[in-house]
Amino acid sequence: MINIQLYIEQTDGQKDYSRVDLFDTESMTLISSIQDVKDVSKIFADYSRTFDIPANSTNNKLFKHFYNPDVDGYNGSTKKLAKIYLNHQPFREGYVYLKGVKMKNNKASRYTIIFYGGLITLKDLMRDDKLNSLTGFLATNLSSHTYDVSTVKTGFTDGLYSNSIIYPLITSEKRLYYDSATSSPNYDGNLYHNTSSPDADRGLAYTDLKPAIKVTDLIDAIESKYNLSFTGFFDTTPVSNLYMWLSRESGEIIDYKIDSDEEQTLIMTGLTTTSTDDYFTVTDDRWVFTQEEVRVFNIGRHYSEFNVTIQSGSFDTITLRVIDEITGEVVSELTESGTAGRTITLKNGYGKQYSPTVQSLPQDFKIRFEIQTTGGQASITSNIKLRKKTNKTFFDIETYTPFGGSTSNTIGTLSIEDHFPDMKTIDFLTGLFRMFNLTAYVEDPLEATPIIEVKALDDYYADAINNMSGGTIDITDYVDVEAHNVDLARPFSSISFEYEETDIVLMNQHESSHNKIFGNAKYDGRRDYNFIGREHEVKLPFSHFKYERLFDVGQTFTSRNANLTYIQWGYSAGGDFEHKDSTTEKNTPTGNYSPEKVKPLLFYGIQQTISDSKGINWISDTPSSNITQYWRPSNSNEEGTSTVAPSHNINFDSEFDEWQLIDYKDYDADGDVTDNSLFATYYEKYIISLYSDKKRIFKYKCFLPAKILTRYKLNDQIKIQDRVFRINSIKTNLSTGQTELELLNLVADLDVII
Repeated sequence: MINIQLYIEQTDGQKDYSRVDLFDTESMTLISSIQDVKDVSKIFADYSRTFDIPANSTNNKLFKHFYNPDVDGYNGSTKKLAKIYLNHQPFREGYVYLKGVKMKNNKASRYTIIFYGGLITLKDLMRDDKLNSLTGFLATNLSSHTYDVSTVKTGFTDGLYSNSIIYPLITSEKRLYYDSATSSPNYDGNLYHNTSSPDADRGLAYTDLKPAIKVTDLIDAIESKYNLSFTGFFDTTPVSNLYMWLSRESGEIIDYKIDSDEEQTLIMTGLTTTSTDDYFTVTDDRWVFTQEEVRVFNIGRHYSEFNVTIQSGSFDTITLRVIDEITGEVVSELTESGTAGRTITLKNGYGKQYSPTVQSLPQDFKIRFEIQTTGGQASITSNIKLRKKTNKTFFDIETYTPFGGSTSNTIGTLSIEDHFPDMKTIDFLTGLFRMFNLTAYVEDPLEATPIIEVKALDDYYADAINNMSGGTIDITDYVDVEAHNVDLARPFSSISFEYEETDIVLMNQHESSHNKIFGNAKYDGRRDYNFIGREHEVKLPFSHFKYERLFDVGQTFTSRNANLTYIQWGYSAGGDFEHKDSTTEKNTPTGNYSPEKVKPLLFYGIQQTISDSKGINWISDTPSSNITQYWRPSNSNEEGTSTVAPSHNINFDSEFDEWQLIDYKDYDADGDVTDNSLFATYYEKYIISLYSDKKRIFKYKCFLPAKILTRYKLNDQIKIQDRVFRINSIKTNLSTGQTELELLNLVADLDVII
């Protein structure tokens, strides 16, 4: 028999553990699996068990007589840190939830509790949170930026905030092409730039583009919001330039964004002071108050005036707004109509008061001043006065003149929160895990900031050599080798790997031409084995695009490479082609498809230099300018060569490379060139090994001692006599050590063998 000890935290967050009494006859069974052949899309090594413990005096004290609602104390809706020991050796750490109490003869008989492994933390913390809830936890400056010609152009050519935000060449309405001959009909999507006579109506406008955010910045925000730390795969090349397109709806941003050009906003920044006032200082827009009697935007010792003088402009209303950036609350707001030459003042008496208490001082307030117009733009000058009241006398302490006192225009502000795809955070993470066949585990889930180790499955198995066991544990002495089952290891007739259906032009054209969805893959065991079984699907919650490298259709054809441009784009539109003649508002006709709303899109962003004369005509400048560097959307993480594939791509199958215009598998006569697809890189070795003629599932029953149970890791290899196995699953009765093993025998040249 194995002696089990269970310790549960008494006070939330204090790690003051108390030992819990257990039933002598109560069994505790644990099932562990890192990758199950019966479900290759399983991604987290979670475990959870439900069992009963006696309602005796010890446990009643811990759970504070939960069965009696008249007794204050135990909060059954929160988890408690917990540890399991076997013969006083550490076995598992996790969390315990109280499920309920079983009563007998109107007295508490037993508590039912649930023990969870460390990775339940992800589902437990994130629940139904959406990606847009991460906005407040993004790195500085990423939550919003100015949406105007200059900013979008910088995001398109150079990137914003160290390339955390880019504007890739993906359009949602305008169909792009390149025609240096400008033959009729010369649609507005023609990117050709005529240096001698730039066209002002035909080419790329800043409103054609939407932003994208780097996936690693989303991972950082998840870590920050949920107090987690991921280590391993997310710090490696396959995700270093992976982006998510910020397209919540179909169409252009100006068609649906909250801060459209119907609402123009100017934000006052750079408010600093060297004031020696006794009660506050202002540095980098952050107001630090140090005395209890300070009041802001309320009658009291200090107050402010926000003065705006309208110089010119045509608009419907103007709003002066003061926002607490720490809480997101609007502190004070005033909306009026405006005419040129008028001064509007927002001062104390509008909205919420700040009342710091002695206990909370010093206290920070990060205040944002905004001017917003509807129906048009306004040119304004402004100042912000901080004033002090002493014996009913008011005098100015500081006067701020944003932008050096010069005239400024209200402009649009793009809030990232409003443009995140409608997706749960846990689904985003799950999608990444399925995409790269990742596994995750927590070595010490009870740390203040749990560290979650993330590895590709093959790397996880290869890393077993660093385990305490050295990678292999011999359990021959504990196994009845004469009584075991050997089953077939092929649970599925086929396994498909799929993205969400994406109904856009280029994807539909590919499917029509090749009778296959671009980017998806299917491993069909029936091709090589006369095997009948059920089909299995690994599906990602993301869209997938096929991109197009443009040819100059106006240049006389001499060779493929001579007509190629350095421009590759994506198109989020489908349906039927529609020609529209030019109107008085637009001097060129349009030839577009209908904008499509797509599921969240991931792609690699590559900063592409246009090294020939075929640049992009940027019509948002006056006169139109020639763009020679831009962010190219790609399914590959790098350019590659005609003979060497990019090191990573996010197609599941070997596909036509849109940039090099070859299929690397077909290009090599012997088929030895790897395409570095998702299947080839992260799934093939594991899947192919399952379908080997030599692969079997061995099922053993044994009694494992505590020294084995407290030592093994799920990537350890198990040795029984002269055969070595990989763990598929382990089911153990912790009280007796009775264990049911599902093991996969290792096959040379197919499996990682230590």
